[in-house]
Parts: sequence; structure tokens; C-alpha cells
Amino acid sequence: MNEQLPIFVYGTLKRGQPRQSQWPHPPLRIVPATTVGRLFDFGDYPGLVTGDQQVAGELWYVAADHLEQTLLTLDQIEDFRGQDDDLYKRIIVECDVGGLFQWAFTYLYHQALPLQAIEVQADPAGVQRWPVQLGSHR
Repeated sequence: MNEQLPIFVYGTLKRGQPRQSQWPHPPLRIVPATTVGRLFDFGDYPGLVTGDQQVAGELWYVAADHLEQTLLTLDQIEDFRGQDDDLYKRIIVECDVGGLFQWAFTYLYHQALPLQAIEVQADPAGVQRWPVQLGSHR
């Protein structure tokens, strides 16, 4: 089942963001989606934590034979090693894609929130979005 799951990204790995070029393989497709949580701004990058807000992002669908390498690459970017002191933890979340639900991998912030963390303000529709340009919401 896991090889069919897309990857939900909400920050610097999205299209137009600084780490978009670090994906090891091009996606089969990218679809806008939301998940439930809370989105925080840590300055140069965001962090998703558990919560009850709608958080916007993208589902990146990669070929099944590229998924393992893609996850290993993203694990390095997100400092996920399966240890207690990891910066992020890779989890599976439910995403809303226009009223249809899809399970996806994502990275949940796994440390205490830093002092400089600012919760991203929701837009008028009640959705938290990482900005297109870093720092544009400050």
C-alpha cells in the first residue's frame, strides 16, 4: 500500500520554494490539498504540528519505483532518522483533495517549538498557508 501514497508538502519543498529542486525525481503530478494541523513559521522554513487548523500544501505523486529514494532524500532534508531527537518525524496523514480524502506521507515537526516560532495566520477561508515568498507574511 505505501508505494502508492503521495507526499504532502507544505513549505520549502513546494513548487516555487527554495527546496523544490532537491526532489530526486520529477513527480507524476502535483495536486493542491489540505491536512489538519497547525503551521508555524521558524524564519526560513515552516513546521507542521498537531492541531485543528486546515493547512494548505501540495500532494506530490511520484512513481512507485522512485518512492523509496524520494523518501530517503526527503528524510535527509527534514532531518528524520527515526530517532527521538529528530527535527521532523515522517508520518502518514489524511489530506483533503477537493472533498476527496487521500492518505499521504508528510513531515511533522518533532521538537519543542522554538522561541522565534510564529503561528501562520489563517487566510479568510480559515486555511494556514506557507507564503509563496519566504517572509512575505511577516
